[in-house]
Amino acid sequence: MPKKKTVHRRKVVADTSLPPTHPLRSKLYVITDRQLCAPRSLYDTIHDLLDVGVSAIQLREKDLNDTEYIKLAEPLCKLCHAYSAQLFINSRIKMAMTVGVDGLHLPGDSASVRKVIEETNRRFIVGSSVHTLPEAKQREMEGADFITYSPIYPTTSKPGYGPVVGLDGLCTVTEGVNIPVFALGGITPERVSECLYAGAYGVAVMSGVMSPENGAERAKAYLKHLLE
Repeated sequence: MPKKKTVHRRKVVADTSLPPTHPLRSKLYVITDRQLCAPRSLYDTIHDLLDVGVSAIQLREKDLNDTEYIKLAEPLCKLCHAYSAQLFINSRIKMAMTVGVDGLHLPGDSASVRKVIEETNRRFIVGSSVHTLPEAKQREMEGADFITYSPIYPTTSKPGYGPVVGLDGLCTVTEGVNIPVFALGGITPERVSECLYAGAYGVAVMSGVMSPENGAERAKAYLKHLLE
């Protein structure tokens, strides 16, 4: 019987007195989906991703109520900060304040970014999802630090997010704003270079790295292509 492989992990000790880290540094922006990584826990999946160099995580999990969400967010925040990685919470402003995460990610139809910045006294990095150039310009004007633009390619994880915008659409948006744009939707490691060529600052991925079998290896592939 083969011996069980030993996994050596960094000890999770985070200084919770430190303020959130500014500005956004990573060019790989990972969006979570605990259903995709099952039966493995989301915590273990993210731990694997941090081990290979991922440094920006958006905790999406929209279906959870506040009590369930905070139970997930608190240990993940400590874990990310132990790796000097940044954790973003999806929309929940009060929870972001309580947990002490680094940033907020707002959907395209949310309240004004400017209003969120004022409510939080500029404490967080604020990103927003957009699907058109006018939305991108609006979010930039409101003070967003970065945007995700999608869907670049057909995607199974978000099938209802409108028509594919393609690389031409991505190029139009990156030329139309002066804040970082993350390409999202159907991005494989092999497609990273053409997204960067179209002007993207980086790529945002979900299903590409949430696999319970090879998510960490896929993350390494994304990071490799982002550095080429």
